Amino acid sequence: MSELSAFAHPLIVADIGGTNARFALTRGPGEPPRLVTKLATAAHAGPEDALNEAIAACGEVRPRAAIICAAGPVTGRTARLTNAPWHFDGPAIAQACGLEQGLLLNDFEAAALSLAFVEEGDVSPIGPTIVAGRGPKLVLGPGTGLGVAALARCGETFLPLPGEGGHVGIGPQDAEDDGYWPRIARQHGRVTAETLLCGPGLQRLHAALASDFGADASAAAATPPPQIAEAALAGTDAHAATTARVFLKLLARTAGDLALVLGATGGVFLRGGVLHALARLIEPETFRRHFTGKAPVDAFARAMPLALLLDDAVILRAMAGIGADPQRFALAYGERLWCA
Repeated sequence: MSELSAFAHPLIVADIGGTNARFALTRGPGEPPRLVTKLATAAHAGPEDALNEAIAACGEVRPRAAIICAAGPVTGRTARLTNAPWHFDGPAIAQACGLEQGLLLNDFEAAALSLAFVEEGDVSPIGPTIVAGRGPKLVLGPGTGLGVAALARCGETFLPLPGEGGHVGIGPQDAEDDGYWPRIARQHGRVTAETLLCGPGLQRLHAALASDFGADASAAAATPPPQIAEAALAGTDAHAATTARVFLKLLARTAGDLALVLGATGGVFLRGGVLHALARLIEPETFRRHFTGKAPVDAFARAMPLALLLDDAVILRAMAGIGADPQRFALAYGERLWCA
């Protein structure tokens, strides 16, 4: 890998989740990726089928390499989607799709790496604009689950720090929490951040709060997360509005806790489908207060920038950036880079 100054180009990059897969093409190192297609994951038998369709959408430009992030665990040159029956085998993909080389990333590993590429237009600050320090950057994303990852910098080299931060335990911290907490449906015998801070978690919160509004807990637990979000945004359903408010309170509090663990003076960035559905309900001063309420180290928390990532286009840019200059990123290329 020491001789590799860039991946082979043209390079196709892909952001693949359980529902959708997005593919973009960059013709040469340093060129911004151009979105070529967005496909439904369920409409394809596996990554080879989807990637070949995306390559066909590139027209006369034939990709020579691929960098793919997948919403599931990655081991070396293989990966598996958590919420779809896709298995990735790098060398098999290269052979089936006529590629010279490639790299697989976990989706939140890629989200962490994207923090090296964030520009002003990619984010919306929550609360005051704070100048970022040189400490780690943290990204959290409530979606189907709760993804957590970080990015550390040593000189000009970036190191992604993926992990399972969504499974840290959390508990009640105020009188409101004390009221509904005993009614939370535990997962695997625990109440973790992911128990509540994801799509199914929004439903669990909705169920735990149901009796406060004379509602049926079973019906509340079966209410789809988009329906809860829509009712909260409409402002006509006090139960849904409280569910959304408590969800955002817990998210801010958990983001602040994890930021303390990492010393994330480089900034904390929030993304994910559930959060974007509720984003208009964020009250910046209130959200920031829950984020920084970390006595006796409140001042440390107040020094950390906090922002909403507006969309995932930066993740495609990040993968193109890795392809252009892989040496800037501390990835175990020897174990992970694949070829046909």
